[in-house]
Amino acid sequence: MINILQNSNILSGKKIALGVCGSIAIYKSIEILRLLQKCGACVRVILSDSAKEFISPILFEALSHNRVLEKDTQNWCENPNNHIEIAQWADLFLIAPISANSINKIANGIADNVLLESFLAFNGSKIIAPSANTNMLENQLTKKSLEILSSINIKIISPQSKELACGSIGNGALAEVLEIVYNVCRMCCCDEFFSDKKICITSGGSKESIDGIRYISNYSSGKMGGSLALCAYFLGAEVELIGYTPYVLPLEIKNISAISSFDYLQNIQKWQIEKSVSKSNSYLFMCAAISDYVPKITSNTKLKKSEIGKEWNLCLKENLDILKSIDKKQITIGFKLESKNGINSAKEALANKGIDAICLNEIINHNPLNSDKNEITFISKNKIQKIPKNDKLSISFRILDEAKFL
Repeated sequence: MINILQNSNILSGKKIALGVCGSIAIYKSIEILRLLQKCGACVRVILSDSAKEFISPILFEALSHNRVLEKDTQNWCENPNNHIEIAQWADLFLIAPISANSINKIANGIADNVLLESFLAFNGSKIIAPSANTNMLENQLTKKSLEILSSINIKIISPQSKELACGSIGNGALAEVLEIVYNVCRMCCCDEFFSDKKICITSGGSKESIDGIRYISNYSSGKMGGSLALCAYFLGAEVELIGYTPYVLPLEIKNISAISSFDYLQNIQKWQIEKSVSKSNSYLFMCAAISDYVPKITSNTKLKKSEIGKEWNLCLKENLDILKSIDKKQITIGFKLESKNGINSAKEALANKGIDAICLNEIINHNPLNSDKNEITFISKNKIQKIPKNDKLSISFRILDEAKFL
């Protein structure tokens, strides 16, 4: 699976305070720091007293290119580096990993080290990612503390259940680095317009069975659909992706498997019913490449060469047009791939299918299929907007920005 955030600059200009508690998972905080930087963020690190027992502050200083704040470096003179200064500097405060001890202290307003002092002094968006022994996390006191922190809008990224350093198996392992950074991106990029929106995106290419092991399909990579899903998530929407993408998705995105065009249709209809969709709160992006034709006759078992003969004249029939046939309760945006006469073809599809907009993807020499970049023309009833070639995540932000005005 691909990490789409590498060098994405999605956090460009953002200032992140990264708090680190004493934990065996502390090595992951280094990975978090590096990925935040690759997303364009400026990161400053604050260490608890116990964190220094696991790792030297010099490592964080060398990697962050900023002074580390800990009890021995706190100063109030020229070029101050203290818990008040860093609390005023940061846009977002993340503690990863955070220990059970620190969770319980924060919930009770205790700030007896420089990290907790900084966290208490900070008034912006806060995220914590717990890592501790299962019994310590499941203790009623810790659970109550987590409830208190959640009730005051501190985002808690749930730990994983797996074998822990102590040898026991259970809840307490730090969440995946990518999951933690995804949550940072969502909090930094959230757009009030999308915070109450429900968005469904179809992705990848359908596979239409010929027999028990063979199928017809296409070269759709699922990169554009996955990029749109991530972008919608970062903007604050409730997102469901139907189909395939090569990207690791946040746990909060519901990813529904779909193979055939019938699978895609059923899952779209299920989403429409379950979410009570409407034009005011819902979007459907039909990004998946659904087969135009399907085998006329199929077999549940493998067809043998002896049965087929020297030549195989595969008979196909026109497939159901999902985009044309589905209920248009929500704002519906289609995707169209063309190699010539793209604009005229897209305008015809816009009218014939009764949709709100269409994203035209013209496959030409400088815009090949299955690349990491794309060039889109966003076409609605009243507007044709060219979106210049860029990486697909950046393109997705532009598409969703255009979709706001439909």
